[in-house]
Amino acid sequence: MSKDIKKFNSISDIAKYIMDIKDKESDYSAVVRIISGYGSKKQYKDVKKLETLIDDIIKYFPKDRSVLIYFGDIPNKNKPDIGYAHEYISIKRPDIKIIMIQIKEMEKYGVPKFVSGVYFHNDYDNKHKWGGFEEINNKYKVYSNTKQWLKLHYLLKKINKNKGIAEYYSLGISGPESVSYQEYKLLEKLYFYSDEKEPLQDLYLVSEFGSEKLESKY
Repeated sequence: MSKDIKKFNSISDIAKYIMDIKDKESDYSAVVRIISGYGSKKQYKDVKKLETLIDDIIKYFPKDRSVLIYFGDIPNKNKPDIGYAHEYISIKRPDIKIIMIQIKEMEKYGVPKFVSGVYFHNDYDNKHKWGGFEEINNKYKVYSNTKQWLKLHYLLKKINKNKGIAEYYSLGISGPESVSYQEYKLLEKLYFYSDEKEPLQDLYLVSEFGSEKLESKY
């Protein structure tokens, strides 16, 4: 790992890092966003359409105080997936801080150079390795990477004047078993995180950038 990439030991560390990125005109901290989409098993059919949509999204990201949460898909422009989407963002907007959250066993594959900071966590199992949720006793239980960004959302709300993660963009949705589909449905329903008492009603799901606009190769 490059010495320029900050290593976080917890979600609390990430929250503190974000709180230190201030708006010059006020005391609000950085604006945090998530972008998900097709991974390496599906990829994008039209890379130019992908880039055009990204250009349209990131023009609304505040300069020098935007943070993007990224889940570690290795970028490959020849087989463009959501990893390449983040690499493209880093090229177009180098001022955007990209924080990577990923499971511990993937640490051996390294961290892309465009990442500002990384958190490798152990909060997962083989059944729910990458994230998602399921309904248990009329509550939604979240897992792995999904659980980590939800924890970050609620933690930021507590310490950042009720401002958590601002937006979730979906650049293509895979099948019902995929994490991207499960997260899309979770946000669409706006139900409760099982360990918290407040709903996700302030987290805006930008569904118009979903699968109806971006096709996969398969």
